Amino acid sequence: MYARFFCSARRRGGLVLLLSGGLAPAWAQSGPPAPADTARHVLATVQVQALRPARYAAGSRFTSLDSAALAPYQGGTVADALSGRTPLYVRTYGPGQLASLSIRGTSARHTAVLWHGFNLNFPTLGEADFSLLPVAGLGRVDVQHGPAAAQYGTGAMGGAVVLGAAGAPVGTQVSTAAEAGSFGTRALSFSGSQRDARVAVRTSFLVRQADNDFCYYGRELQGEVRRRQENAALTQSSLQQDVTVQAGRRGEVTAALWLTDANRQIQPAIGSSNTHARERDQSARAVLGYRLRTESSETSVRAAWFGDLIEYQNDQLSTSHSRSSVRQAQLEHTRQWRPNLSLRLGAEAQHFVAHVDGYGRPVQEQRYAGFALLRYDPSARLRLTLNARQAVLPGRRPPLAPTAGVEWQAWRAARQQLWLKASAARSYRAPTLNERYWRPGGNPDLLPETSRGGEAGLHYEALAGNQLSLQADLTAYRLLVDNWVQWLPDAGGTWTPQNLRQVRSQGVEASTQAQWRREAYQLRATAGYAFTQSQKRRGYAQDTDPVGVQLAYVPQHSASLSTDHDWRGWLLTTAATFTDRRYTTASGSDFLPAYGLLHGSVGRRFRCGRWQLTALVQGHNLSNARYQNYAFRAMPPRAGTLSLRAAWH
Repeated sequence: MYARFFCSARRRGGLVLLLSGGLAPAWAQSGPPAPADTARHVLATVQVQALRPARYAAGSRFTSLDSAALAPYQGGTVADALSGRTPLYVRTYGPGQLASLSIRGTSARHTAVLWHGFNLNFPTLGEADFSLLPVAGLGRVDVQHGPAAAQYGTGAMGGAVVLGAAGAPVGTQVSTAAEAGSFGTRALSFSGSQRDARVAVRTSFLVRQADNDFCYYGRELQGEVRRRQENAALTQSSLQQDVTVQAGRRGEVTAALWLTDANRQIQPAIGSSNTHARERDQSARAVLGYRLRTESSETSVRAAWFGDLIEYQNDQLSTSHSRSSVRQAQLEHTRQWRPNLSLRLGAEAQHFVAHVDGYGRPVQEQRYAGFALLRYDPSARLRLTLNARQAVLPGRRPPLAPTAGVEWQAWRAARQQLWLKASAARSYRAPTLNERYWRPGGNPDLLPETSRGGEAGLHYEALAGNQLSLQADLTAYRLLVDNWVQWLPDAGGTWTPQNLRQVRSQGVEASTQAQWRREAYQLRATAGYAFTQSQKRRGYAQDTDPVGVQLAYVPQHSASLSTDHDWRGWLLTTAATFTDRRYTTASGSDFLPAYGLLHGSVGRRFRCGRWQLTALVQGHNLSNARYQNYAFRAMPPRAGTLSLRAAWH
């Protein structure tokens, strides 16, 4: 599928460039961060506009990684960036293996992942594999914490991750990067962009490989035994193409293509036999849109086709196939009545087609939704948003999903300000195709999961002259999920999903970001902490899991600290994370111990005419910690990577 789609795109002229810019310049970026809801760059005519998730989300908490924070991970994945730069817990089965994100104590199925406004979650599984999402080609990753179905639709019960494509700067830029490291790791990426008054084009391409043949220690009858990891190699490639064309004075046509291909061996559990399991994951995503702007309104229509192929096999199982495709369309109209009042109305339709061996037959399903997003700022010190979405699902109707938010500037001095913020929301998650149609065991009568949640917090900003800027956030939240789906064996021993549990999640999140500049020296530092208490509050007779125990694989405490230093072309980066112990069973009878990781890099940036060269030495797990992110899945010890990047603009 990948090869056919790739060749077809070439025939249609969709591939314009094979190189693009932005890797090395992003590494050296400095200065105050852009506000989360202003990501627009304007020429005389053509616009290149990123999604602004905070525009209609007053009172909500965001964690954002801009191009500078993503630059050290250009040869890696979104899972690497989130786990290295934030206190968010990314559960992974090993390097390059399945990686899922859970926000605020919910499950991976409660996190929506969006690209160009469309949900990337597999319709069969209801979640995204973050190890299959390369950083190359992305300019920003925004994480919205808490229920957000009014904006993003099904699945956004714990939160949402919005992937922003890298912009195309004015003129021509070209860059390339090559990496080689421990355990057979190597990566090669090319990027290029061209932009003038009418056309903006950007292309990114990445190929990465890893043997992952690291050594680890396993506990056996004779004690700890040192072994070399088997069957964990991977090959991954990604191609992104974005084109924006001015159509008349007020119109704009956009097209985007994203192809990914991953061929990976499935790392066996510690102590288990090697069945030589492997998996092939291929995805093709295409988006076409048109936008018409007037002085007081904006209308946009977008259509997308997403196709996913998963093939799995091992020594005991012939190849299992899972093919799915989603055709979807969105229509939005935004009306700006006054500078402080805007309303966005929209509708979307989705058509799912799945050919999965486990279903026994082809499956088709259609879903619809309508939504309204209102933003009103009564004054410069007060921001209000009110949103609502109503979805229509086959055979059932999920509840209305509203969200209300407020931000109020409680105090302001010459160079300081303090905002109070709060929001409340209701969200839902439609059952996945696997939960409804898997044979045997699928339950077509499953109800949608629903959640109710609220949060309140503080946002502080300070600017000390032109040298120091500081931002800090503190948020407390509470979330209640009803009809939580759980797979349990029935009387005949067949596992089937049922709406069994009520889960309550509550906690506190804190973060701060500081930037300091003095002559030739620049420092950027970020820190984050999360306390998460997520417990089952109610079950049924057949649900034997105890009430009041922390959910499996939800750490109560997690923290992160990162620094970026730049002095006369010398670059130094550090990133430290802490993950508390995690229960591995619902009863809390066993757990994985807490662990801390330290990563860092040092490098030098050179200038040679219009070329900028950056050489880096990166270290991973510098303290050589022995840990497991998921039970009985080995993680690599201390490792290193050499990187050379070249950019022309």
